[in-house]
Amino acid sequence: MYLEFPFEYAEIEGLGRLFYPIARLAVKTIAGWYDFDFLVDTGADVTTVPSHFLPVLGLKKSNLSTSYTTGVGGFSVKTWDFLLTLKVGETKLRVVASAVETKEDSEPLLLGRKDIFETRFNLFLDSKRKLTVISENK
Repeated sequence: MYLEFPFEYAEIEGLGRLFYPIARLAVKTIAGWYDFDFLVDTGADVTTVPSHFLPVLGLKKSNLSTSYTTGVGGFSVKTWDFLLTLKVGETKLRVVASAVETKEDSEPLLLGRKDIFETRFNLFLDSKRKLTVISENK
């Protein structure tokens, strides 16, 4: 299994044009499988979604365990922990995930390392071809 996703770009004030490694993956929701864009975040331990996404998954904060995670700069945020069912290509996975409270509805879905890039899949940022490449270990 070998997936390629073109880089996406944004103009960032003071930095110019930057690429973002985005992977489109299917997520099991209450209405079936739907594709969502994930920002591939090699600095994220686990896959993270905004808490307003939980109802789409059929989950309620009150039924989930909570913990805290520390982000860049040392700030701590409350998280709700769960298992997210997704597909990488045709491979179904249940991955450790957390939901965080966000101030904006535009918070991206972050694809973390746990259960994905530890042993099952490789990640390659192909700067020559401007692609994010995910391949399965054989």
